[in-house]
Amino acid sequence: MHILMLTMSLGIGGAETHILELTRALIARGHSVTVASGGGLFVEPLIASGARHIDVPLYTKKPGSLARAYRAVAEEICKNSYDIIHAHARIPAFLGQKLARRFDIPFVTTFHGTFNPVWYWRALTRTGERTLAVSDDIRDYLMRYYGTDPEKIRVTVNGIDTDAFGDAADPLPDLPAGERILTVTRLDKECAWHAFRLIEAMPAIVSARPDARLVIVGGGDVLDEIRESAARMDESLGGGRISVLGPRGDIPKILPLADVFVGVSRAAMEAMAARLPVVLSGAQGHLGVFVPAMMEEAVETNFCCRGRALGSAEEIAQCVITVLEKDAAARRGMGEYNRAVIAEKYSVARMCTDAEETYRRVIAEHVPKWGDVVISGYYGFHNAGDDALLSSIADGLKARGVTKIAALSRRGVSPAVGVKAVSRFHMIAVWRALRHAKLLISGGGSLFQDATSKKSLAYYASVVRAAHRLGVPVMIYANGIGPIGSESGRRLAARACTEADYISVREDTSREELCRMGIDSGKIRVSADPVYRLSGRTAYEKQAKIVVSLRELAGKSAEEGNSAALEDAVVCALTQVCRERALTAVILPMQPKYDAAISARLVRRLSEAGVETALSSARTSEEIFDEIGSARAVLAMRLHALIFATASAVPSAAISYDPKIDALMSYLGMPENTLSRFSPDASQIADMLRRILADTDAAEKLRARAADLAVLAEEDVDAAVRLLRK
Repeated sequence: MHILMLTMSLGIGGAETHILELTRALIARGHSVTVASGGGLFVEPLIASGARHIDVPLYTKKPGSLARAYRAVAEEICKNSYDIIHAHARIPAFLGQKLARRFDIPFVTTFHGTFNPVWYWRALTRTGERTLAVSDDIRDYLMRYYGTDPEKIRVTVNGIDTDAFGDAADPLPDLPAGERILTVTRLDKECAWHAFRLIEAMPAIVSARPDARLVIVGGGDVLDEIRESAARMDESLGGGRISVLGPRGDIPKILPLADVFVGVSRAAMEAMAARLPVVLSGAQGHLGVFVPAMMEEAVETNFCCRGRALGSAEEIAQCVITVLEKDAAARRGMGEYNRAVIAEKYSVARMCTDAEETYRRVIAEHVPKWGDVVISGYYGFHNAGDDALLSSIADGLKARGVTKIAALSRRGVSPAVGVKAVSRFHMIAVWRALRHAKLLISGGGSLFQDATSKKSLAYYASVVRAAHRLGVPVMIYANGIGPIGSESGRRLAARACTEADYISVREDTSREELCRMGIDSGKIRVSADPVYRLSGRTAYEKQAKIVVSLRELAGKSAEEGNSAALEDAVVCALTQVCRERALTAVILPMQPKYDAAISARLVRRLSEAGVETALSSARTSEEIFDEIGSARAVLAMRLHALIFATASAVPSAAISYDPKIDALMSYLGMPENTLSRFSPDASQIADMLRRILADTDAAEKLRARAADLAVLAEEDVDAAVRLLRK
């Protein structure tokens, strides 16, 4: 992944160190990282790790600086392609969201702390499409004040590279000799409370421990004030007691030379990694000497003590004296325990994994402004089979790096995660989507047929022709062709297919139909339904059940009679077979709007006949695979119930209401497992179910067939990507 991080600066601070360590880890895992910031001490080690840095004034909210920062980052995005924008802190997040929207890039933020949630800051705060929070209380803060969906927040850690904090090296010349009390912090007004209190505490500490020396490290807007206060106190103590070193880049060398650390957040955690006893006290609260009993409370706030009372100079002095009065072995034991805590709970590997997984989720979920690929089909109608088609095609494209995908869908409702929904009947919206597209996929299902509606055929053909006129490549993707009864319909379908750049069909019958329309046979590839891409991913434990998926038959009175007779025959057959083999009948409505009534009747009638029965609530592809994959057999009229069964290596019996069912079962090599709805016979249905249940080799044969079909389905995705990138 190509990652663009935005942060205020790269000076001394917990968030800045977090960014440096995260960048190093991401680069070590093969990602490329560019960091935009106002600069600072960490720029040099950041570049040494293999990252790029661009100097941008993201550290101020002055309008002129914000405008310059926006232009500079926009220019960088124009020059280099990025997969993700990851912002740290409020100003970078505010600009980051605007840039992410402008350039249609997935956007993530990390919250390192909490801020005063006054209305104007809340109005400017952006949390991203997904958010990383470095502690549980920050997650709660985001939920409470910004209404952030808890499902969109991932609690991560301030990862510490414990290997960077080894044993003490050679003494540093600017560190005073004696019992060193160390604090490392950003010396800004909002962070420096404990630094001032430590200075005030030195008389009491020196009185108890005459060899004590205070060392303050950090930079910020109160550094001069700290130096003045320290100088006055040091003079009153006789000199040589307090050293203010300012900002330093060699903290790993300084920490092992200290005897006790006072501070919070990442600085305290680094001190723990360096085997130091730690007094947790800072600008947001005070907990005292860190001991095992304090673990839950410390972890909850990421060792920041948020929400606790502030520590007074007297309290801090007593904590420091308590530690220094312990013998060397006791202090060594405290330090070893602290290092073990960091190694176990706060690894850089976990921090990096949290970020990577968040990036992947956001990229998968990101709804693009425009799609490089537009997919046309029967989507958004709550038909599980067609929704599975869209999800499978989109997932295949995303796995190959194609993330900007749009689908023409009923009322603009997308049944696939991370796919832009375009209202299929809003012709201006469809035209705009095609104008921005690089490929149209006429995707899956039986789109070119007029059995259900001549208007449907005209619609799908018109979308293909519109794309062709706009110069957009067209792929007819794993379609089922026909039946087309009218000559005008055949001419319409033939013209659309002639204008396509690539045609694949899901079985031989569709290929033959296109050839009869005059389409060059060399242009047609017999492939497989996209749902087969999902086959073989899970080994299901079989349950004593048979899955049944029927649909209503509407139309002429004769057909309605056949529908009632068919229902009677199915109920009779299932009653016999389920009783004989102690099977549960699970009724699965693949399109509830049309299947709910007949499904409810089957449940009622089978229950009255003494058959254990259940109505399935499965709706998503995963749920349907779970339902069908764990069955012993499937009895279905719905095409995709049969396809799901084959993909799951579950034997199936088909009741055909449409030529596409016969074509599918013939293509699968199972024409003997098909009965017509026009001649319903309970004994034939029962015998067919008994036969497939008794065939011990059926599952293995289906597994091999499904694997072959999965390969064909994957090749279609590859073909789509080649067309897109021509």
